[in-house]
Amino acid sequence: MTVVVVMFVGFVLASAIAAAVVHTIDANLGNGDDLDAFVAAESGRDVAVAAIVDGCTAADMSGSGTIPVYSYEIRTVDGPEPTSFDALTSNACPTADTDYVVIRSIGTGVRGGTSTIDSVYRWSSRYSDVPGGVVTYFSGSVSQGVSHYTGDLVLRNGNWTCTEGGTLTGDLYVLNGSVTLSNNCVINGDIFARGNVGSNSQDWHVRERLASGSPGNIVTDGTVSFTSNGDPSVAGSIHSRGQVALSAAGGGIGTVGGTVTSMNPTDSVDTGAWTTGAVSLGSSTEPPFVPTLAWLEDASKWIDLDRTSGWNGAGVEMQSVVSSSCNTVLQNQASASTYVRGVLGAGTAPVIIDFTACNKNVSVKLDVGATIRRDAVVLVPRNSSMTFELGSGLSADAARQLLLVHEDANRDDRDVAGDPKPTCGIGGQDGFDTTGPIDTDIRVMIYSPCGLQGTVTASFEGQLYTDDTTNFHAGSNYTCRPMSWPGALPSLGCAIKGSGGIIDSTTIIQELGELVYQTER
Repeated sequence: MTVVVVMFVGFVLASAIAAAVVHTIDANLGNGDDLDAFVAAESGRDVAVAAIVDGCTAADMSGSGTIPVYSYEIRTVDGPEPTSFDALTSNACPTADTDYVVIRSIGTGVRGGTSTIDSVYRWSSRYSDVPGGVVTYFSGSVSQGVSHYTGDLVLRNGNWTCTEGGTLTGDLYVLNGSVTLSNNCVINGDIFARGNVGSNSQDWHVRERLASGSPGNIVTDGTVSFTSNGDPSVAGSIHSRGQVALSAAGGGIGTVGGTVTSMNPTDSVDTGAWTTGAVSLGSSTEPPFVPTLAWLEDASKWIDLDRTSGWNGAGVEMQSVVSSSCNTVLQNQASASTYVRGVLGAGTAPVIIDFTACNKNVSVKLDVGATIRRDAVVLVPRNSSMTFELGSGLSADAARQLLLVHEDANRDDRDVAGDPKPTCGIGGQDGFDTTGPIDTDIRVMIYSPCGLQGTVTASFEGQLYTDDTTNFHAGSNYTCRPMSWPGALPSLGCAIKGSGGIIDSTTIIQELGELVYQTER
């Protein structure tokens, strides 16, 4: 009996083991089939991406393959980030208006199992070269007093005011605002404005700048209103859509070196107080904007930058501060400065200093003892403030770029025209200043969707790309320099027309951007 029991128990154990082995084999086969299906789905996604990158046609918007077995469909989105493939209907190739490309790929394993991947990519359409220098946007203006700015200046929304003694060596483009000239203000270049152009003081001058082929003209869709107080001068011509009023004041003699042309027939030119070329009133000739303001509005759309903008290209080193280290690294300005200074001075590869995992404000001072030995980007999180102070003791071992980027809080945010707009993630503005002249080997870019607080007394070379009011004040000497960062930032230029101007060099680039997110099932 005992032997029978033992044999019976042995039979049961053997049967159980055999069943377990069969189950494991089946499970492994199933897992293997799932893996095959997933790999097939990834292959379909990659084929779809390649089809778009190589030049999309209608036939590329869906496809299939047999080794491995997959099928894919592509949808395009003009608008906010999508949350569901099933809700999308557009299967046309992406265009300049497209914001996202969504790919659904279904892979099939050898045993018939399936895997579905939905991948969401950004789609970008931009000019290869865009206006840089100073681009102040939606709630802002630019005030320039006792300062010198070199480079063409594009003011997308807001008014430009030269309060006293300011100098602009470059062409001025005010796309949706007015221009006001004051005491001892000098513009070495042309003025193009959609709004009115006038003065509220004396001894201002609009002069030629031969380097850009700018004769010192004033071109406006608004009115022109000047007095002769302090002997003001316009080297070139005046051409306006609205009324031109050149009146006497203070016993001065104003000068317009070229013609005065207006589409308004009721203009007033005091010939006793103003010396001009030929005056043509009620003209049918439109003001000659070069380039057109519409072209500039399109080319100068806000560039949304954040942690997903493709900074980490080939050969770029990432220095990411993890959340557990944030309190230590960003404890105060001294600790943050020590960390940044150490990264900038070590190694030679371009580097991204990424603080976006932190929930603390970033305040950094770079001065004596700090040397920049490589191009660098400092990324500041959207919900924290950014403050940078650069001193004359900051040096570089060669020509270097330093990009200070406060990431935009919402890349899907649009203005009333449907164009990208700056979105600030904090309740205030950022800070930037210099305590002395910056080494000319260092090109600095300040990118802030929040704008800069107070007055800009900084003297530096590079790019100032901000929202909200910008006030250049006593002692500031800012020279625009071209800057870019492959994969994230197109070439920001400093001249619109003339030699090296973007109007002649720029092309429209449409490209598939980074993977935003992917779901797998």
